[in-house]
Amino acid sequence: SFGTNFIGAENFQGNSDKYALTGAILQVGSIVGCFFVGFTSDYLGRRGAMITGSLLIIAGVILELSTSSLNVFILGRFTIGFGVVQVTTSAPTYTVEVAHPQFRSQAGAIYNTGWNVGAIPASIILLAMSYVDSDTNNFTWQLPVGVQAVFSGIVLIGCFFIPESPRWLMSKGREEEARKFLVHYHGNDKEDHPIVEFTMNEMREALADEARSNSASYTALFTGRAMLYRSGLILAIAFFSQYAGSWLASGFTTITNKQFGFNSLEQQLGLSIGTAILGFIFSQLGSAYVDKLGRRTMLLYGTIAYTVCWVVVLICLQVFNNDPTQTGVGIFGWVVEQIFSIIYSFTWTPLNALYPVEILPFSARAKGMAMCQLLINASGIIQTYVFVYGVNAFGWKFDAFYCVFNAFAAVVIYLTFVETKGYTLERIDDIFNDPNPVKKSLADRTVVTVDQKTSEKA
Repeated sequence: SFGTNFIGAENFQGNSDKYALTGAILQVGSIVGCFFVGFTSDYLGRRGAMITGSLLIIAGVILELSTSSLNVFILGRFTIGFGVVQVTTSAPTYTVEVAHPQFRSQAGAIYNTGWNVGAIPASIILLAMSYVDSDTNNFTWQLPVGVQAVFSGIVLIGCFFIPESPRWLMSKGREEEARKFLVHYHGNDKEDHPIVEFTMNEMREALADEARSNSASYTALFTGRAMLYRSGLILAIAFFSQYAGSWLASGFTTITNKQFGFNSLEQQLGLSIGTAILGFIFSQLGSAYVDKLGRRTMLLYGTIAYTVCWVVVLICLQVFNNDPTQTGVGIFGWVVEQIFSIIYSFTWTPLNALYPVEILPFSARAKGMAMCQLLINASGIIQTYVFVYGVNAFGWKFDAFYCVFNAFAAVVIYLTFVETKGYTLERIDDIFNDPNPVKKSLADRTVVTVDQKTSEKA
């Protein structure tokens, strides 16, 4: 909330449209940024895109903190959104491309669990600020806004101490630099380490194949059966991850907690902190199991499990709202909703970034991830401007949507999602070139061992 010293704060009073615009403009900035990030990441490099995004976020924060105009504040949020997508598209791509093949899945999965690293202090700060009088102290909104620049500053500084992606270097003809990276980071500084030549050959073959298929433009995402299949999975990942119910369970805890009888602000913020901590713990645990259980298995059974959770939550809400004296039912429903959050954190949170990066070929990876972010932010705007009206109009009954949608998602995942466990990034192409990608991905594979690395090829 804005203190009365913030000029323009009075414009929020009774003006839900400006309030909604201030909230949604961040996603609008991200959507606009999606049309640029593919080129930024491909031409400036993964590091260059992260540096650009971090600078934009810091600039947006400065605009927000230095202004007394609501319009300039909104511009700052737009700038932050534009910068965020530069980072959230390039960072997971970078993480997966530089990781040692043996640890690629864990590295890519852990990346997205960082969301909770931000959610925990954000919840704590908001709880602390709830005890400060916002009418006389602008600090209540300035601190949460300013913290955004702290993490972006860490990313910005860190980018100057990390090497560029070897796959990006190879695509720019800088083969010797790519080899040096592999020798140092994957081969323990041994020029003749088997994994160095193995990876170099795979990158050469993949880049040559993609050059022949002319897959470097955005249109390539919709050209040919294999790419259409990948793009369809990107679409599914974006909407299934956003409409699973995490928006309501975590983003609108005030509404959901009130449905279960938790009415005070302190209760709601305290519960938000607890949910964020649980999310962090179980997303980390899920990251450790992505190779043991497999991507498809985690997404499929996770979706089935939390579909059941929403059915139970809906039943509990019906009983509790018809008879508020049934506090035990209300508490049980709230507990089941937290179980949903735990299942989502264990399954979808680690794979939200890893899975789309893995299924995209190198030449389309940055642009495909940009499309994924575009769809995620578009779904976010739909939630902000459409779902919120559904929640207000139907209350707890709106939860029925998640029961139906997640059941539909589980069917689609079973029929179409491929398993990428055990494949190197370059060999995943073999899955989509097969007439039956799901069957191909689940078929027995010949194990190829390169020193301490194991990869599987069809």
